[in-house]
Amino acid sequence: MAVSAHGALESPLITGNQTFHSVTEKIAGILERKTPKGWYVGFSLAVSLLMLLVGTVGYLVWEGTGIWGVNNPVGWGWAIVNFIWWVGIGHAGTLISAILFLLRQQWRTSINRFAEAMTLFAVICALLFPGIHVGRMWVIYYFFPIPNQMSMWPNFRSPLLWDFFAVGTYFTVSLLFWYTGLIPDLATMRDRAKSRMKKIVFGLLSLGWRGGNRQWQHYELSYLILAGLSTPLVLSVHSVVSTDFATSIIPGWHTTIFPPYFVAGAIFSGFAMVMTLALIARKIFGLEHFITLNHLEKMNKIMLVTGSMVGYAYIMEFFIAWYSGNEF
Repeated sequence: MAVSAHGALESPLITGNQTFHSVTEKIAGILERKTPKGWYVGFSLAVSLLMLLVGTVGYLVWEGTGIWGVNNPVGWGWAIVNFIWWVGIGHAGTLISAILFLLRQQWRTSINRFAEAMTLFAVICALLFPGIHVGRMWVIYYFFPIPNQMSMWPNFRSPLLWDFFAVGTYFTVSLLFWYTGLIPDLATMRDRAKSRMKKIVFGLLSLGWRGGNRQWQHYELSYLILAGLSTPLVLSVHSVVSTDFATSIIPGWHTTIFPPYFVAGAIFSGFAMVMTLALIARKIFGLEHFITLNHLEKMNKIMLVTGSMVGYAYIMEFFIAWYSGNEF
């Protein structure tokens, strides 16, 4: 039983009188059992949607970004909306892993693994859209500060370049953070593996982890450092993304409320996605003892706070538009 700050007993983090052995058997058993037919159905559906994406991107490259209706008053289009949405839902994984770790919130351990994985896939999806958005994908390397025969350097005053560095840094740190947390788990899978190939693969990925005292000391220190690096990134990445709009001179966009507005919205939508995935995983894999109602309730409280912040930002946006008297 956990003890709250007021001295009252809270609900246990996991239920069912679990032991270390039973937890390992349950979680590792999900990976070791035969892949169900439903997974192949879902994977086939996902591949079909991926092919649809490839086809639509090909049509976009062939016809140009005009198919989005991009013109003078509408200067962004569909791709930048998707970019912001994917970056936004990717914030919850790092928030759960880094900030809640620094705040000693132990309930995060039941959901942080798949939340971090969701972050990585979300950021990968987000990185696709700046390249699509520029229209001429074959010269996307102009974004990168690399030597070239034209002796040209990227325009560091461009918000798109800020996006590239911000999201690239966020992805790198999130990947290291996710992988560092997985090392003891990979070692467990290595020790349980029955085939030689699995032993080799998990052995390489676990980096020779044996669970010794010195290894745990180094592991906890490195995890703490990565958590400290990741925490400001949670706040800075979407603040940088918001400058895509805030640095423009369009009325309603040229405002300082955008950075906190975007960050609160990102955490809100990110936790909503984690909640959605948690409910699905909880039901399909029978994880009711590990992702309890207590976990869901704590996530709901965070969503309530951030949702209130987003609601306040919406109200202020309309109020400022009315109070300023700007017809545009």
